[in-house]
Amino acid sequence: MPWLINPAQLDKFRKNQKSVVIFDTSWHLPQDNRNAAQEFVTKHIIDAQFLDLNLFHDPQNDIPNMLILDEKTISETVSTLGIRNDYKIIFYDNSSLHTSCRALWMFKMFGHNTNQLYILDGGFKAWEKYGGKTEAGEKPISPKQYTAKIQPQYLRTLAQMKNNLHHPAEQVVDVRHPVRYAGGKDPRPGIRAGHIPGSFSFPYTCFFDSDGLFLPLDKIRRRLSDSAIEFNAPIISTCGSAITAPILNFTLDLMGYSENSVYDGSWSEWGAEKLYAGETSLVERPVETCLDTEEGSP
Repeated sequence: MPWLINPAQLDKFRKNQKSVVIFDTSWHLPQDNRNAAQEFVTKHIIDAQFLDLNLFHDPQNDIPNMLILDEKTISETVSTLGIRNDYKIIFYDNSSLHTSCRALWMFKMFGHNTNQLYILDGGFKAWEKYGGKTEAGEKPISPKQYTAKIQPQYLRTLAQMKNNLHHPAEQVVDVRHPVRYAGGKDPRPGIRAGHIPGSFSFPYTCFFDSDGLFLPLDKIRRRLSDSAIEFNAPIISTCGSAITAPILNFTLDLMGYSENSVYDGSWSEWGAEKLYAGETSLVERPVETCLDTEEGSP
């Protein structure tokens, strides 16, 4: 099971633990006009490295942010980041999209020991509020040897999603804003509006308080239950392009609910297809959400 830690715990890890790497995993939407790599160079948590999520996105796939699944390529890329398979990895971000959850899910997919994966609650803002040390620039990285072993149970494909549509065995939870779920215009050209039939709406912002900290797990559990999401069947998360979907998966892991996966193609893939036989014949549930204002979600 992965872990959620606070700045004081991160500081203790940094000072006292060996074989630990801290990653800034910030990632932003193009319309935000922010350069995560440059922001890292300007200021970051002391001893941290920048992890570019795009290193693991398949450039040959037209669907945005699709994870590379070639073990050799992943192993070589992670090795250049100076990580071995036994390392503790602490992820943080300075993004409203809480992209450290995407990074942690990727390393779950790579077969990293989930007990060695951590997220800093509240990210860089929480670290600064704590008074943690920061630095600028980049340091050279000494490559290590890493061996990835893909864990397919954490990922769902388009074919699996279509099969689940007509033979439902897994719940599908859409963490986009409810306006997009309900049929608001998609920001990507060529993508139709709406959602996967039968899916639940649970916006990713409902996991956090106003400071960007995770809400207490019992409160999140109640919200999920109030949205008619049950804990007696596997859960698939989806969003626009699987960047924010893993927020749900990380939270489920913290709750000890391991039967969860990510639809990596998400709405960028499903919404790019034309309606197919049977898609419109399914009964839909009303949209219920804790939000009432429009915002974007990748």
